[in-house]
Amino acid sequence: MSIRTVVTSVLACTLLSVTSGALASETTAGSQQSYESCSMITSEYVTVLQLLSRGFDGESLSEALPDISPQAGQRVRTLTRLVEEQGLVDTYSQINSEYARCARTVYQRRGKPQASSREGHFHFCAGENKVRYEVLMSAVVGADRREVLPQLASQHQAVANAVFDLYLQEGPLTVFDSLASELKACLNRQR
Repeated sequence: MSIRTVVTSVLACTLLSVTSGALASETTAGSQQSYESCSMITSEYVTVLQLLSRGFDGESLSEALPDISPQAGQRVRTLTRLVEEQGLVDTYSQINSEYARCARTVYQRRGKPQASSREGHFHFCAGENKVRYEVLMSAVVGADRREVLPQLASQHQAVANAVFDLYLQEGPLTVFDSLASELKACLNRQR
């Protein structure tokens, strides 16, 4: 079973239509988007999801976050509502799917940036996150790791094994939390 087939199957089973058009419109807003903007929006979203999973509620987050704009406060409320309606796992999945879609749209418009450029850094992080997300979705649908690993580049094999192991030991929420932390670490690394 190919990773693409697995991800397509999972995405068909999850709610892909965003209940509040805010998430989809921000991550697929045409020519205004860049790899950096896709990444920063996603980083904001997964941070909110991590805080919600640790017991914070949307109201307290909106009040406690420093210098939060009205638009950012609305995004926190939207994410909180999505978590209440869909659960954390499905919301994480939706955010990761939208991130991949946003980066793909940028790629279709602008192509691959120079690796040493600022956009190249964000492009790299988007690609790494996409691989991890697809591996997690493969684990979620019960794909055999021995069939998934050969489809990946050699540099992703160890990470894929770690994703499968963590999924089997702790479940999808823990893996999504780990993917969120890894994404933010990647975004914050110096080129």
